[in-house]
Amino acid sequence: MRKAGFAVSAAALALLAIPAAAGEFTPLGDGSATNNADLLGNPAIDCANCVATPPYESGNEPFDLDWSLGLRGGIKDEGTGDGPTYELIALPSVTLKHETMRGGYDVGLSGELSYEVDGSARIGSITGTAGGEYELDALTTLAGRGNLKVSQDDADGPDYADNVASAPVVVSGDGEVSATRDLGAFNLAVRGSAGREVYGETVYDDNSTADNSFQNTTGYGAGARLGYELTPGLVAFVDVEADTLTYDAPSPSLLVKLDNVTYAGRGGLSAKFNETLELEGSLGFGYTDLTDGSLSDFSAVLYDAKAVFRPDETLTLTGAFTTTISQPGTTSGATAKLTYAATGQLDYLVNPWLKLRADAQWSEAHYQGIDNDEYNWGFGVGADYLLNEHTDLTADYSFLRTEKTPDPATDEHQVTVGVKFHR
Repeated sequence: MRKAGFAVSAAALALLAIPAAAGEFTPLGDGSATNNADLLGNPAIDCANCVATPPYESGNEPFDLDWSLGLRGGIKDEGTGDGPTYELIALPSVTLKHETMRGGYDVGLSGELSYEVDGSARIGSITGTAGGEYELDALTTLAGRGNLKVSQDDADGPDYADNVASAPVVVSGDGEVSATRDLGAFNLAVRGSAGREVYGETVYDDNSTADNSFQNTTGYGAGARLGYELTPGLVAFVDVEADTLTYDAPSPSLLVKLDNVTYAGRGGLSAKFNETLELEGSLGFGYTDLTDGSLSDFSAVLYDAKAVFRPDETLTLTGAFTTTISQPGTTSGATAKLTYAATGQLDYLVNPWLKLRADAQWSEAHYQGIDNDEYNWGFGVGADYLLNEHTDLTADYSFLRTEKTPDPATDEHQVTVGVKFHR
């Protein structure tokens, strides 16, 4: 039996060797040259004038299109004593995205258009944005983003007098570029920004107008953040920045421009050990140097924190605390506005058809140069019900209480229901 097995094996080897010795095609090749016809070009085709085409980098379409259109009806009582108002709201949005092997870019356009049953229409906001990210190499990433926004507040809101017929139209634009470099245990990010904000006129019931050019500003900023990885997922960081703000015209109450330079430094910790929990907290110091010598500079302690908790794929809890220094707006005699704010948000997916959400907010603002303060707190709840693949039903309720000295407190209630069409 063993001799028979040897004979069969020898015969098989001899059969495999015959076509190779004859120079015929073998599936594995004989190793002496490239003899796989599928790997060889056709000599009958002349490619001397062929144009090389780079390979397409991702997907079958050059852009990923996303769009939505929300149509809502609502009732709102702003607490001014004028009673509730009824309005129709349209919320269009479109975004184009393109991903490449080294990054990607996107452009988007969104808006909020409202019509009150008394016949007045208002463009709440129109926002355009464009941005992108590009990896120079495995350690260096460049990013940039620009935004352009046209907005107009509701003249019936608590921030405007009863005789205001039309709030000013505000046009704002800003852009930021950044570069990030991985330095091993260290990570360095630098950034630069520029922005411009222009206010239109306020129109009153008697058709008179008020100029708001004293609120027009131009700003530039630069900053850097250096992080050090203490352990995997735990990073200690230091962040510094400087921002300059220039006004077009003097303040009508102080009769000087409020031009200033604000310096800020923060130090803190950032933690992300898994997708369930993300934490970041910092403590810092900010100093605003007002250019005009007749105005007093001021400083403030900066508190910032953020937490994101995702125990599972159905629930997300987000909380944040921020400190911001901004311009005082139309508040007479103030040089700047210091705001401490806390926010919280809950998103819960009950089932594939129903999403619930809730949010809460609190803020405390102090105007520099005067004794006026402003306090706000509120909450909201909402739900989205999936009718089909491209249609949702939406319902929301929100409440906001505002206390601004020396004015009495106001309570704002709003209820909206509607439908959202999306891709």
